[in-house]
Amino acid sequence: MQRVPSSSKNKQALSRLIQGFQPRRMLSSLTAGLVIGVLTTVFTISLAALIFAGNLSSFVSHGVGLALLGATIAGAVITLFSSYSGIIAAPQEAPAAILALVAAGIANTMPAGATLEATFLTVVAAIAVTSILTGALFLVLGKFELGGLVRFLPYPVIGGFLAGTGWLLVVGAIAVMTDVAPAFATLSILFQADMWLRWLPGLFFAVLLLVVLNRTSHFLIMPGLVLGAMGLFYVVVWLTNTPLAEVSARGWLLGPFPEQAQWRPFIFSNLAQVNWWVIWGQVGNVATILVVSVVALLLNASGLELVVRRDIDLNRELQAAGIGNLTSGLGGGLVGFHLLSESALSYKIGGRGRLVGLVSAAVCGLMLLLGTSLLSLFPKLLLGGMLMVLGLSFLIEWIYRAWFKFSRIDYLIIITILVVIAAVGFLEGVGLGIMLAVVLFVVNYSRINVVKHALSGAEYHSRVTRCQHQRQMLSQTGGALFILQLQGFIFFGTAHNLLDRVRRRAEAGHLPGLRFVVLDFRQVTGLDSTAMLSFARMKQLAQTRQFTLVFTNPAPEIRCRLEQSGICRDEKTVHIFQDLDHGLEWCENQILLAAGVDLTHDQQNLRLQLKAILPDAANLESVLEHFERLDVGPGHYLMKQGDPPQDLYFIESGQVTAQLEFSDREPVRLETMRGGRVVGEIGFYLNSIRTAAVVTDEPSTIYRLSLPRLQQMERTNPEAASTFHQIIIRLLSERLTHLIHTVNALQR
Repeated sequence: MQRVPSSSKNKQALSRLIQGFQPRRMLSSLTAGLVIGVLTTVFTISLAALIFAGNLSSFVSHGVGLALLGATIAGAVITLFSSYSGIIAAPQEAPAAILALVAAGIANTMPAGATLEATFLTVVAAIAVTSILTGALFLVLGKFELGGLVRFLPYPVIGGFLAGTGWLLVVGAIAVMTDVAPAFATLSILFQADMWLRWLPGLFFAVLLLVVLNRTSHFLIMPGLVLGAMGLFYVVVWLTNTPLAEVSARGWLLGPFPEQAQWRPFIFSNLAQVNWWVIWGQVGNVATILVVSVVALLLNASGLELVVRRDIDLNRELQAAGIGNLTSGLGGGLVGFHLLSESALSYKIGGRGRLVGLVSAAVCGLMLLLGTSLLSLFPKLLLGGMLMVLGLSFLIEWIYRAWFKFSRIDYLIIITILVVIAAVGFLEGVGLGIMLAVVLFVVNYSRINVVKHALSGAEYHSRVTRCQHQRQMLSQTGGALFILQLQGFIFFGTAHNLLDRVRRRAEAGHLPGLRFVVLDFRQVTGLDSTAMLSFARMKQLAQTRQFTLVFTNPAPEIRCRLEQSGICRDEKTVHIFQDLDHGLEWCENQILLAAGVDLTHDQQNLRLQLKAILPDAANLESVLEHFERLDVGPGHYLMKQGDPPQDLYFIESGQVTAQLEFSDREPVRLETMRGGRVVGEIGFYLNSIRTAAVVTDEPSTIYRLSLPRLQQMERTNPEAASTFHQIIIRLLSERLTHLIHTVNALQR
């Protein structure tokens, strides 16, 4: 693939950034950025209040300042470095919830006499260390390209994660609008006369927004609806002549917030007051934050891919989040990374480009500089309605539409994850979904046939070309040889099915008695420990039924496991060969020897061999006059790869092998031939260079026919030449017939 110069990449990035500032896109992006900035600010303030509670509540304004600073830095940095321009990033609830435990643990374990100031500084140091460690872990994982691990999560698990996200967004939207967390015990409260007015208009606004956005994508739709809804809210307030203070007191507006968010820079002089041993006591919680953050980031990014329908570079996202957390951690910011809900909301309402994320981060920065009093003018109905838009879209996609897309088992996994997330939590729901998917995978994989081909020795032979008598004998008695070419990963389910298959063949009374079972491992990727038990039982079956197990092509690690388990210790029952071809040759030789065939016997007279091929030939002596006899020892090359096709050879006695030779590994045998066979005829007739080498395995007598001698035969004795061509045709026809039988056997 051609490498794109860095200057071209920079130009493309600059071009995309400029496109985001076009007037048509700017209005939608600014609207989305402002709305999401308000959401992010409110969310960040709530996380700071969660951490700096109890004995630390007097420092909540400083905690809010730290959190908003982290949201500003991390949001801007991650947006700029992300592979997806529409990403929104901010502090996250899962790490913050554990940080709240860390803060409470530090407050409870500080030495007697420690001041609140020292406790606060120790908590801030713990937050900074956690953010920096999380950023470093993100960078390492991204550097070593480990982000793709999340790709192994089954699709229904991601779907269940998004469905659970949708449910929590709907519940959170109602809680934002009513200040009541929806639950079974609070359902009656939500339907009281003075309560349903606080969330039902928000639901109506969300449904209206969904319908409109599904019908049109005009860039003015979203800003118009948001401004119109806000204007309508204040028109109602004006018509009812209700003071803003009373509207806020009744819970219709956001707030109350700390009067002034204060950020205190952490300077070196503060280090003396930090109790590092107390922080070390929270190492377990800190490690949990690291793991949870990695899982949550990858799940959020992977889920966002489904929402925006495009691939996201997960390794780059890890590195972007790493840089963002390192920089925000230096200022005491909370752990932050990609927000799935806000990023998806930005995409849903038409926000495009990095301007959305930058505006959202800028809103957090403005709240840090100017105070959070401006947020108190934002109606809860509007904010809750925006959250509900995204929640409902997730639920529609993964509850209603998923019914038509997925199998019933996969759909059940999605619903199960949704229910567990709603009842217990995110990690529990995703964890249960992964467990269900793994169980389902094991069940389905155990049904896959681990046997790629099941063959009989009567129809599938080694690459040793034998004489007519031996071929007939193997066709009659080869049924005693059972060949299984295996594939995939063999574990307890598939190994048991393999054992059952061998047992059924051994007990099949209508088939020839079983003498050899050949198991070819060439396409086996691995074995688990439980599978070894099935092979041990197969060995016991072989001893009981008196057949031999032949293992071929085992990878080094598989062979090692077979030997360590003791399966290969009985040489009478188990044999191992480097490849299937040599294993089959050994089995065939044993079958022929048991039938009384002398494998070392060759017909010494080439004339008799040719007569057996073409019985009606009357002029074989004239043919043989053009041959040259060669008596050669073992290791003699009749031809090498790349040689010109000037000769062909008939074997009278001995043995030769055609093989592919390589500079970096052992040769691969193509065919082994004894007396009565011809070598090199295809290249000879096609006038093509030799594609394989042919070397003698033992002392052999060979007859050579050169191209000039054949041409002389055709000129001086056409009848002899015709006889010779008929012999070649017979031999090629035999070879083709054998090949067709082999292919037919493999296709069954």
